[in-house]
Amino acid sequence: MSKTKITDKEYRRFEEIFYRVWHYHTFGHNKHVKITSKDLERVTNTLQELKQTRQRECNIIVRHYIHHVYYTTIAREQGVSEGYIRKLAKNGAYYFLQIYDEQ
Repeated sequence: MSKTKITDKEYRRFEEIFYRVWHYHTFGHNKHVKITSKDLERVTNTLQELKQTRQRECNIIVRHYIHHVYYTTIAREQGVSEGYIRKLAKNGAYYFLQIYDEQ
């Protein structure tokens, strides 16, 4: 299996963005985790653009990071290995950050 395109530092930044989005989605605005409506709109627009170009990766990202579905469950549903799903998620994170940084 080939390597993913994202570095660990970039992936950590991606996870922090999606943690804030998940926290807002689950608990609403909170003094502990700050996300502005502008940031939320930026993430939403980026996800919409990503879905147009990389639909499978986008669906995995949303299901895992927002709805907390495990990679093993997604892999079982699609009939592929968990490692492949992880790779798709990391490559999706790479493409997400590319679009996110352009906006």
